[in-house]
Amino acid sequence: MPKWVKAKRFSVFTPTAYAGNQAWVVLDAEGLPDRSMRGLANSLNPACDTAFVLPESTSEADIYLRFFTGSTEINFSGHAAIATYFALSDETVLPLKEPDIAIKQRTKAGIQLVDLRVTGNKITRATMCLAKPDYLDIDINLVPVAKFLGIMPDELAAMNLPLEVISTGYYDLIIPIKSLIAIKDIVPNFSLIDSFCSRLGIHGVIIFCMETFEHGDTAFMRHFAPSLGINEEPISGASAGALGCYLLRQKLVEANNFSRIIIEQGYLQGRQGKVYVHLESTREQILRVKVGGNAVLTFTGYMLIP
Repeated sequence: MPKWVKAKRFSVFTPTAYAGNQAWVVLDAEGLPDRSMRGLANSLNPACDTAFVLPESTSEADIYLRFFTGSTEINFSGHAAIATYFALSDETVLPLKEPDIAIKQRTKAGIQLVDLRVTGNKITRATMCLAKPDYLDIDINLVPVAKFLGIMPDELAAMNLPLEVISTGYYDLIIPIKSLIAIKDIVPNFSLIDSFCSRLGIHGVIIFCMETFEHGDTAFMRHFAPSLGINEEPISGASAGALGCYLLRQKLVEANNFSRIIIEQGYLQGRQGKVYVHLESTREQILRVKVGGNAVLTFTGYMLIP
């Protein structure tokens, strides 16, 4: 029997409409078969992630989220999850109480804690826990890395910082670059990046520098993930979390019991946004990784599912 579902589109990790990273959220998704969710995600926008809000059937969590791209289901999407909570403003799915509430979300990546800042019946900030950092011990050859970035190996070696593979959800190779000018000039070869990531069994590549566009921010990064179907993602929450762990691990930021790191992304694409990374640590061991940000509603409406 045909069913009407409510869909909302957001610009995520930004206070500006049509900046940041785009995500769709579909409410009332209970009972939709996988083929319908995949088809709807493809119809809404095959190039971005769509979150489907489902009732949670256990006492372990408060809400169940599934994520689809235009072609497949993915275990987790940070920006689509953030968008979901802003989509629940003025809805009745969760009880929203000022000034903040803590809930648990279930995804195919597990159960994550989510902190929601509430004003009235609206979400004004969503912050969620990611997986603890996982470090892959891989010896990285600078020559192929320099080749797919279009720079000389000496430029990478001159940084005197290691290249590391870190995951807080997806495995990314993290590459330090000396300056904003240098990072702007990089024109990556996405075919070579795809082959490189496939050989190592990782998902993407982060390049970053400690210079920022705005005073008070911590670092600027670009994220390349052709193996996931996204040559350059405007903003990635999970990748920002991995970069935050790298900065703490390499002592590029001061290690405190609670470290607040602001990662800029998307500025070179006209999609500027920021991911707020919170790290809880002791004796330089990271105990918890959280990422958070804002979202702006850009569309709401209803769609008929055959």
